[in-house]
Amino acid sequence: MIDTFALLPYAIPLFLVVISLESRALTFNGAVSALLLSYIILITQNIYWFAVVLTLFFVGTAATRYKEEKKEKMKLLQKIRGSWNVMANGGMAMLMALLGGPQGLYGFVGAVSTATSDTVASEIGVLSKKPPRLITTFRKVKTGSEGAVSSLGTIFDFMAALLGGIIYLYLVGSQKIILVSVIAGLGGQFMDSYLGALIENKIPGFGNSMTNFIATAFGAVFGMVLGTIL
Repeated sequence: MIDTFALLPYAIPLFLVVISLESRALTFNGAVSALLLSYIILITQNIYWFAVVLTLFFVGTAATRYKEEKKEKMKLLQKIRGSWNVMANGGMAMLMALLGGPQGLYGFVGAVSTATSDTVASEIGVLSKKPPRLITTFRKVKTGSEGAVSSLGTIFDFMAALLGGIIYLYLVGSQKIILVSVIAGLGGQFMDSYLGALIENKIPGFGNSMTNFIATAFGAVFGMVLGTIL
């Protein structure tokens, strides 16, 4: 007899993808990529790993939708996301799930916290009343510029990474997971900003998706290192 309850987690990604397609939050290719990521994490690990991704996905989506009309007027709203964006933000977490074990877990934490922190910092930071500053020189720049950081965005960056750490603590039970999430998440997000300021859109083929992928890879490696030394 088929255990319906056991199959329920596998229905959640499909349900969310259908909603995302209906609301035009994802392209068709983006939806396929999101399903692939979700099922690989569910199959190689368990519902708890997926629950972390799911919770932080809702956090990132809420940040994106927050005051979206104002962002649209500023021409800074990224409402629909394709496969490159999905894989750039979630591909490293998928690889860490495939790796598994303690190192895979710490890398997973670092990658997901980086992606979430970057999304929240970017989406909330653009609403700051104060002009952002370029992370490399600290000079004031136009809102939405690559490599721009703001105090408001950084505060929410920290809060997103901390929230991730609290969720991991509940699921894993190790208090150091909070430090891994916060430090790796902040580190990965700042790496994203540095890459944005230095080379994004300045080298052919090196756009926002490549920046995000390298930043989450940095967050994953940083998370593994922190998980080992803390």
